Amino acid sequence: MIKKYHKPIKFVLNYIAKQIKPGAKVLEIGPGFEPFEKATHFCGWTDEESKRLKNYTKVNVSEEKLPYADNEFDFVYLRHVVEDLWNPINCLNEVSRVAKEGWIETPSPICEMTRGIDGLDGISPPWRGYAHHRYIVWNDSNVLKILPKFPMVDIYDNFNQNKLEELLKIPFNWGTFYHFKDKVNYKLLQMGREADFTFIDYSYNELIQSAINEGFKENTKILKGMVKSEME
Repeated sequence: MIKKYHKPIKFVLNYIAKQIKPGAKVLEIGPGFEPFEKATHFCGWTDEESKRLKNYTKVNVSEEKLPYADNEFDFVYLRHVVEDLWNPINCLNEVSRVAKEGWIETPSPICEMTRGIDGLDGISPPWRGYAHHRYIVWNDSNVLKILPKFPMVDIYDNFNQNKLEELLKIPFNWGTFYHFKDKVNYKLLQMGREADFTFIDYSYNELIQSAINEGFKENTKILKGMVKSEME
């Protein structure tokens, strides 16, 4: 049974907090049940959040403009949001517009290709990753790559479950981490005709393998930078 690390990592939160200056105006998009403690404002799309949190604005971030001025926020925080949205591009463009700096976090490609990680501890569902996620997201040399997550991932047999589970014993490997200043650099990967990338060249499968490798490499680099920052 996999030990699950769904919650924010304290070490990462401490690192982010150090990037935020005292008195900064901070927006969190999609706060969920564990809002970011440095946030001064919140933005999301649920009635439950709007009743529980102060300075909360309800917005459909997949299609609407955020109701804030250009560069209104010193920092923006999004955790486990981008992969859920039907149109993350609108959200990311708006994030670039309203924030001077920010932190984006999603589940890693390792997570999205591992069976049994969804749900609460003690539950081991047979599908890969999180059932409700629309995208696989990873950081490749400070470019946030976004790949549609198609149902066929569940039938691929060239991803070694034991190796993936071994990697997920390290909490940091559960996430994709992206720190930006001024603008979110992203690339939405368009797959073209389904018949081509599924039955002819298998490029979708190869892209996911690259996502795992590139994301792991970048995560290692980011973690080293965090440790160095902590020691200074």
